[in-house]
Amino acid sequence: MDHAPAPVLHIQIAEPRDAAALAALIAGFRDHLGAKAPADDDLARSLPAALAAPELEFCLARLGGRAVGYTQTRYCVSVWVAGTETHLEDLFVEPPARGHGIGRALLRHVLSRAAERGARRLTLNTNEGNHGAQALYRSEGLRPQSHALYPSGREVLWARELP
Repeated sequence: MDHAPAPVLHIQIAEPRDAAALAALIAGFRDHLGAKAPADDDLARSLPAALAAPELEFCLARLGGRAVGYTQTRYCVSVWVAGTETHLEDLFVEPPARGHGIGRALLRHVLSRAAERGARRLTLNTNEGNHGAQALYRSEGLRPQSHALYPSGREVLWARELP
């Protein structure tokens, strides 16, 4: 019996030439979340600048040459960690590609890149009902933060859209 070789997983830092593949994955994540933004036109307009921003890093996971997942990571200098802090903003794997270790490989790549860039801490947010993601993060050494800066309550994310 002839067995075809398993497709090879390759993770790379996204470059401008990867914008179309990355935009499709971001739109897939948006749709998976049931969100309305970013609109496709806004994404096409803003992605080139995001790819060029030194504080942002996008990575693509390709399985057999096809883009199946991505990360968006933000780096900033922080007085709270006395150095660089890394925030993993997005980690997404297309539903048909899940269950094959691609999310874990992407997370490990982000952790490696953060260490290479001298980061002292990596943070991320996840939905409290996303138990699969939480299990992944725990298995890679991340822990939920049980205390806020002010110890008398949980932190609350506040936002305001600006014109």
